[in-house]
Amino acid sequence: MKTRSVVATAILAALALPAAAAEYKMTIGSSHPPVLPWTIPLRDLVVPISNKVLKDLGIPDTIRWTEAYAGALYDFNNTLEGVGDGLADIGWVGSLWEPAKQPLQNVAYYSPFVTGDFRALMDVQDSLMDRVPAFAAEWTKHNTVYLGAQVADTYHLVTKFPVTRLEDLKGKKLIGAGAIASRVQGTGATSVDAGLPVFYNMLQTGVADGAVILITGVIPFKLHEVAPYITKVDLGAVFSGALAMNKKTFDALPPHMKVLFRMLGREYALRVAELVAQREAGSWAALSKMPNVKISELPQAERVKWANAIPDVAGDWAKRNGEPGRQVLKIFMEEARKRGAKPLRDWDKGL
Repeated sequence: MKTRSVVATAILAALALPAAAAEYKMTIGSSHPPVLPWTIPLRDLVVPISNKVLKDLGIPDTIRWTEAYAGALYDFNNTLEGVGDGLADIGWVGSLWEPAKQPLQNVAYYSPFVTGDFRALMDVQDSLMDRVPAFAAEWTKHNTVYLGAQVADTYHLVTKFPVTRLEDLKGKKLIGAGAIASRVQGTGATSVDAGLPVFYNMLQTGVADGAVILITGVIPFKLHEVAPYITKVDLGAVFSGALAMNKKTFDALPPHMKVLFRMLGREYALRVAELVAQREAGSWAALSKMPNVKISELPQAERVKWANAIPDVAGDWAKRNGEPGRQVLKIFMEEARKRGAKPLRDWDKGL
């Protein structure tokens, strides 16, 4: 298996392997059940592959796993604390819910229309970890060790009305959860904050006229039933979290075990991106076969108009975060372009 071979090669290059067997008791946790692209690999990759690699290499060590998913240990607002405080030794951390403790991690949310290539953003996140000390410090100062990137697909529009031009949004109420609201600014629409579980009711009752959303979130929450107009906009993909380990747990591991988890973190990132791609393609395919759903694509000229209508949300974000924010935004744009991105707006201009 490719995963094991990659990890095995790295471990063999590590320091001396143990002569005696050791058992490591670890808890892996998540605020969400293992049904999402970023939680499925916890159960299906990290847990089984870790012990298989050790066995394949003839290393006598084993890991005794305790699995605690679906909020068994902490909810979505406390993923950073859950891992950092040691409730879980390793797990998914959703940095999108940490605007105060991990503001720099959210740069992609404040940089619309940069790229819809979530695979490229996986590498961009790693580059920021390597190049910006303040970016990496947002993990270590909260007693966590970053292991692997978590990306999500690009954002589109799901509405109760057809959208063929930017002006169609004027006066409408669009759900733009959290930092995604920045993509609504300047369009003439009003942003409404909410979590996915209540989108359906808000659209059904008229509290909202549409939503800015990942296409992979439409079918699970049946939003197409109450908002059948789906407009491909490609507002930009994001990275919104990571696989992380409790720093105290990580620091206590011998070198070969640290290498194991570093490599599993990389494989986790690749698996997340693979699952996102599968879910994205599957969602479009399924929606295209539904007779009540009307799928269209916003013309490029209207996308450019939208990008230019948004206030300088990226520049304002950078200013709020001082020199580290400026540095992160600059490198984010630079690394995205290196990987083929053609931003509709140069958010780093004038930095």
